[in-house]
Order: sequence, then C-alpha cells, then structure tokens
Amino acid sequence: MEQLSNYREARALAAEIAQIERGHQDMIFSDAMHVAVALALQDEGLSYTKRNAARMFDCISPGEVHAVLRFRLENPEDYAALPMARMTEAMTQTDVATANALAGKLTPEEVDALFFSDIVGHA
Repeated sequence: MEQLSNYREARALAAEIAQIERGHQDMIFSDAMHVAVALALQDEGLSYTKRNAARMFDCISPGEVHAVLRFRLENPEDYAALPMARMTEAMTQTDVATANALAGKLTPEEVDALFFSDIVGHA
C-alpha cells in the first residue's frame, strides 16, 4: 500500500512540476525514473547501458522516483546536473505519441526488448 501511495504522490509531484515548467507530466515522471535508475546504477558501480538500465528499472521504487522529483522541484538547477536528467524531455510531441502508441500495443517485455536490448544485425 505504501508503494501505491508513493506512486500517487510522485505522479502528483510530476504534475506540479509540469505546471511550473510548462512541461508534460508523463515526460517529467519518466525523466525522474531515468535519473533514479542512473543513480541506482552509479551506487552499484555499474554503467548506464541498455541491459543494466532495463534490469534496474525493475528494482527502483516509486519512493525513489518521488525523492528525485522532490529534489527537482526544490533544486531545479542542481537537478540538471544529475545523470540522465532531462534526457526524455528532449523528445518531440511526435516521439511521445509514437512511444505511447507502441506502449499500448506491446507487452512490457517487448518494450524492454525494443528500448534496452543490444542491436544485433545480420548481413
């Protein structure tokens, strides 16, 4: 139940930041998730690779994302210096719409494979 409460609080905080910064709530929330993942990987001494990030997304909690969002709200200039900060916000509206359409049609495993698996090609 605490995780659900943390998630709701994090979503509300992302909405507040979006209103202040005139951004998109989902992108701000997603950005905080990437920062939380990057910080967790850093704590474990691991680099931010596709494979490491995919594994760590399963390990971070809504409370960690909430803490990152709280930090962003209270320290916007310092937030920008965190690893992976503001990376998702560089996406265009078309990028966001495409990602949302894909997310609605793919399983979570397929989304992970699309975004986090190493590209392997054959000639």
